[in-house]
Amino acid sequence: MKKMLILMLITISAGTSFAASWEIPEHDLRIVNVCDLSDQELNKVMNGYLPNLVIEFSENTMLPINFFLKGNLVNLVEKKESFEHIQVKQTFYARFVEEELILSSDLSEWKPFLEFLTGNISVALSIQEGKPSIVFGSETNRRIY
Repeated sequence: MKKMLILMLITISAGTSFAASWEIPEHDLRIVNVCDLSDQELNKVMNGYLPNLVIEFSENTMLPINFFLKGNLVNLVEKKESFEHIQVKQTFYARFVEEELILSSDLSEWKPFLEFLTGNISVALSIQEGKPSIVFGSETNRRIY
């Protein structure tokens, strides 16, 4: 679960610069499903040592989600009783090349995070069961050209 959280956090904060070394022939790529990824492999991938390793997020995979919010203004108080999941709706692939996260839906065309995805993030204040509540939301879609 820890490796999935780290991968999601890196996905959210990834940069968008281009690199010529992204173009590794498809037959030279090694694909590992996110559920089979070891902590050691993930660390090597994140440090740029395995640019030919592709992390596959298969359709209908359920991934636990964790959320953090900390700072000098607000902190998240954790509740251990509830766990949420993210369901992967379309298969996609991720690689780390030269400290950049790149994504693909077909293993041949690779895009930086902000060119592969589009969507909205929202924060709202609502009243639930008579008490104020903060609602964080995201609509995330694959960008279609």
